[in-house]
Amino acid sequence: MTGIATPNLRVPDFSLPASTGQTLTMESYRGNTPLVIIFLPELKTSLRILKRFSDRLADFGEERSQLLAVARVQAEEARDIAEEHDLVLPLLADASGSMAQQLNLQLACHPVVIVADKDGRIRESISYPDAHIDGILDRVRRLRHES
Repeated sequence: MTGIATPNLRVPDFSLPASTGQTLTMESYRGNTPLVIIFLPELKTSLRILKRFSDRLADFGEERSQLLAVARVQAEEARDIAEEHDLVLPLLADASGSMAQQLNLQLACHPVVIVADKDGRIRESISYPDAHIDGILDRVRRLRHES
Protein backbone atom coordinates (compact mmCIF):
# COMPACT_ATOMS: atom_id res chain seq x y z
CA MET A 1 0.00 0.00 0.00
CA THR A 2 2.96 2.32 0.41
CA GLY A 3 3.24 5.30 -1.91
CA ILE A 4 -0.01 4.84 -3.81
CA ALA A 5 -3.41 6.45 -3.70
CA THR A 6 -5.99 4.12 -2.22
CA PRO A 7 -9.39 5.82 -2.64
CA ASN A 8 -11.46 2.70 -1.91
CA LEU A 9 -9.67 1.79 1.30
CA ARG A 10 -10.89 3.36 4.53
CA VAL A 11 -9.37 3.93 7.93
CA PRO A 12 -10.75 1.05 10.00
CA ASP A 13 -13.06 1.78 12.89
CA PHE A 14 -10.96 2.10 16.00
CA SER A 15 -11.35 2.86 19.66
CA LEU A 16 -7.91 3.17 21.20
CA PRO A 17 -6.46 4.70 24.36
CA ALA A 18 -4.36 7.78 23.68
CA SER A 19 -1.39 9.33 25.46
CA THR A 20 -3.74 12.22 26.31
CA GLY A 21 -5.69 9.95 28.68
CA GLN A 22 -8.71 9.82 26.36
CA THR A 23 -10.01 6.98 24.23
CA LEU A 24 -10.14 8.17 20.63
CA THR A 25 -12.44 6.67 18.01
CA MET A 26 -12.72 6.85 14.26
CA GLU A 27 -16.37 7.75 14.71
CA SER A 28 -15.41 11.07 16.35
CA TYR A 29 -13.47 12.11 13.22
CA ARG A 30 -15.59 10.67 10.41
CA GLY A 31 -17.35 13.42 8.49
CA ASN A 32 -15.51 16.14 10.39
CA THR A 33 -11.83 16.35 9.60
CA PRO A 34 -9.10 14.85 7.43
CA LEU A 35 -6.74 12.53 9.28
CA VAL A 36 -3.01 12.07 9.04
CA ILE A 37 -2.00 8.91 10.88
CA ILE A 38 1.59 7.84 11.45
CA PHE A 39 1.97 4.11 12.01
CA LEU A 40 5.17 3.39 13.93
CA PRO A 41 7.05 0.09 13.54
CA GLU A 42 8.73 0.38 16.95
CA LEU A 43 8.10 3.31 19.24
CA LYS A 44 11.52 3.74 20.82
CA THR A 45 13.37 3.74 17.49
CA SER A 46 10.80 6.13 15.96
CA LEU A 47 10.99 8.84 18.61
CA ARG A 48 12.95 11.31 16.46
CA ILE A 49 10.37 11.07 13.68
CA LEU A 50 7.50 11.28 16.14
CA LYS A 51 9.00 14.40 17.73
CA ARG A 52 9.28 16.08 14.29
CA PHE A 53 5.59 15.52 13.64
CA SER A 54 4.64 16.53 17.18
CA ASP A 55 6.51 19.81 16.75
CA ARG A 56 4.36 20.52 13.67
CA LEU A 57 1.00 19.67 15.27
CA ALA A 58 -0.15 23.31 15.06
CA ASP A 59 0.49 23.32 11.30
CA PHE A 60 -1.86 20.36 10.87
CA GLY A 61 -4.42 22.13 13.06
CA GLU A 62 -4.20 25.23 10.86
CA GLU A 63 -5.12 22.99 7.92
CA ARG A 64 -8.15 21.77 9.88
CA SER A 65 -6.83 18.22 10.03
CA GLN A 66 -6.03 15.84 12.86
CA LEU A 67 -2.60 14.32 13.31
CA LEU A 68 -2.39 11.01 15.18
CA ALA A 69 0.31 8.41 15.74
CA VAL A 70 -0.28 4.70 16.34
CA ALA A 71 2.22 2.48 18.14
CA ARG A 72 2.17 -1.14 19.18
CA VAL A 73 2.37 -0.40 22.92
CA GLN A 74 0.20 -0.52 26.00
CA ALA A 75 -1.66 2.66 27.02
CA GLU A 76 0.58 3.30 30.01
CA GLU A 77 3.73 3.15 27.88
CA ALA A 78 2.20 5.59 25.35
CA ARG A 79 1.45 8.08 28.15
CA ASP A 80 4.92 7.66 29.68
CA ILE A 81 6.74 8.14 26.36
CA ALA A 82 4.62 11.17 25.45
CA GLU A 83 5.27 12.77 28.81
CA GLU A 84 8.98 11.97 28.86
CA HIS A 85 9.55 13.36 25.35
CA ASP A 86 7.06 16.28 25.49
CA LEU A 87 4.97 14.90 22.65
CA VAL A 88 1.80 16.89 22.10
CA LEU A 89 0.22 14.83 19.33
CA PRO A 90 -2.07 12.03 20.44
CA LEU A 91 -0.21 8.73 20.51
CA LEU A 92 -2.65 5.84 20.22
CA ALA A 93 -1.81 2.58 21.95
CA ASP A 94 -2.63 -0.37 19.72
CA ALA A 95 -0.89 -3.16 21.63
CA SER A 96 -2.07 -5.88 19.25
CA GLY A 97 -1.19 -3.95 16.10
CA SER A 98 -4.65 -4.67 14.73
CA MET A 99 -5.13 -1.31 13.01
CA ALA A 100 -1.95 -1.69 10.90
CA GLN A 101 -2.86 -5.33 10.22
CA GLN A 102 -6.32 -4.36 8.95
CA LEU A 103 -4.63 -2.00 6.49
CA ASN A 104 -1.99 -4.59 5.50
CA LEU A 105 0.78 -2.13 6.35
CA GLN A 106 4.35 -3.35 6.27
CA LEU A 107 6.06 -1.68 9.22
CA ALA A 108 9.30 -3.63 9.29
CA CYS A 109 11.72 -0.71 9.14
CA HIS A 110 10.00 2.62 8.61
CA PRO A 111 6.85 4.36 9.75
CA VAL A 112 4.01 4.63 7.26
CA VAL A 113 1.98 7.82 7.02
CA ILE A 114 -1.57 7.70 5.69
CA VAL A 115 -3.64 10.68 4.66
CA ALA A 116 -7.41 10.21 4.79
CA ASP A 117 -10.19 12.57 3.83
CA LYS A 118 -12.89 13.61 6.29
CA ASP A 119 -14.94 10.53 5.40
CA GLY A 120 -12.04 8.23 6.28
CA ARG A 121 -11.13 7.29 2.69
CA ILE A 122 -7.38 6.82 2.46
CA ARG A 123 -6.02 9.10 -0.23
CA GLU A 124 -2.35 8.38 0.18
CA SER A 125 0.03 6.09 2.00
CA ILE A 126 3.73 6.91 2.20
CA SER A 127 6.69 5.21 3.82
CA TYR A 128 8.33 7.80 6.07
CA PRO A 129 11.71 8.15 4.36
CA ASP A 130 9.74 9.32 1.31
CA ALA A 131 7.32 11.44 3.34
CA HIS A 132 8.18 15.03 4.05
CA ILE A 133 6.00 16.86 6.54
CA ASP A 134 5.53 19.86 4.23
CA GLY A 135 4.47 17.52 1.42
CA ILE A 136 1.95 15.85 3.71
CA LEU A 137 0.58 19.26 4.69
CA ASP A 138 0.25 20.13 0.98
CA ARG A 139 -1.74 16.92 0.44
CA VAL A 140 -4.07 17.87 3.30
CA ARG A 141 -4.56 21.33 1.75
CA ARG A 142 -5.48 19.73 -1.59
CA LEU A 143 -8.07 17.53 0.16
CA ARG A 144 -10.02 20.66 1.12
CA HIS A 145 -10.27 21.66 -2.53
CA GLU A 146 -11.26 18.18 -3.68
CA SER A 147 -14.28 17.93 -1.40
